[in-house]
Amino acid sequence: MVILERPFVSDMMVDTLKKNNIPVLRNEMSELRVADGNVLSDREFSEEYNKRGKIYTVSENALGWIYDHIEDKRFLDGISLVKDKSAFRSICHDIYPDFFFKEVGINELEQLDTDSIVFPCVIKPSVGFLSKGVFVVHNPEEYKKAAESLLNDFAKAGAGFPEFVVGRSRFLIEEYIHGEEYAVDTYFDENETPAILNIFHHKFMDESDTSDRLYMTSKVLFDRYEEAFTQFLMNLNKTLHLRNFPMHIEFRYDGKKAVPIEINPLRFTGFCLNELQVFISGNHPMVSYLRGTHVSKEEMWRGKENLTYAFTVLDLPAGCEDKRFDEEKFRADFPGVIDVRRVPDKTSGVAATVFLCTETANEGAFDPIMGLDMREYMR
Repeated sequence: MVILERPFVSDMMVDTLKKNNIPVLRNEMSELRVADGNVLSDREFSEEYNKRGKIYTVSENALGWIYDHIEDKRFLDGISLVKDKSAFRSICHDIYPDFFFKEVGINELEQLDTDSIVFPCVIKPSVGFLSKGVFVVHNPEEYKKAAESLLNDFAKAGAGFPEFVVGRSRFLIEEYIHGEEYAVDTYFDENETPAILNIFHHKFMDESDTSDRLYMTSKVLFDRYEEAFTQFLMNLNKTLHLRNFPMHIEFRYDGKKAVPIEINPLRFTGFCLNELQVFISGNHPMVSYLRGTHVSKEEMWRGKENLTYAFTVLDLPAGCEDKRFDEEKFRADFPGVIDVRRVPDKTSGVAATVFLCTETANEGAFDPIMGLDMREYMR
């Protein structure tokens, strides 16, 4: 069972839904994209959930409908817990007892006594999406500048998303988490056991970079981390107790300890970017979750053992809303492009997403993507 919503639904998602006759909620997006598919009314969809007990969404814009129409309290409580970063930090206190965090209202940001903060720290919405309104600050002076910027700009930055996706009233201030950042697409089955479908290394230019520019995956990455990350998820779910629950989780890992940054419920990597797995193994993560299937990393990477795959989220520069992403220039600058997806919804702040592939020995060729001036790729 799937709910389609803004800001983006891929052609691959549409084809997969139709091919597998997967029930889809009737709404504006499904009418636009899969009107001839297995589309159900609100009542029919709710009744079908009561039989199947599984929902997948492409965007957290669907959460409003779920809160209004699904009566499964355990399911709803699980969504609220992982979506609200402050609530999540509170319930995980026993796992991370020394971790500093503080929740404040947006009007408290400028008046907050910086002596009560552990630097470096991160300021972000308690409910957030796509790094909107996220700042890394190292001292009181940087904190004051970040707070001022948030007060002036955050309402505009979050205008394209509903309140329950980008909460504008509460912010979380938490200590900066050291280590490399990773993202995992996983689901917990009916026995609360995790199945990992994607592992991505989220790369940054420097410590202050909070962008979603570059994520990479490879057999080397799975060999190195699948076992440790599975154990991390098992330990985490001893506290969360999630069941039949798909999610995208981002965390920092220093080689010994993994600390979650955020969890996005009921979906895998946003903008249908989890579909990079289809190019690797032929398996669509959504179908794997709905059917409860999971292939081994050996099967997943068979014939692709020496390749690195990547995706990039290319932002829409201010003032370029009436321009199009220059796919030809990007392909010329970065050989290895396997799919380009322009994003028509300008309110998303994303011009396009791109899938790429190269020999693992040459994966550093993707690093310049992190520093691209996107104004050079709009025409």
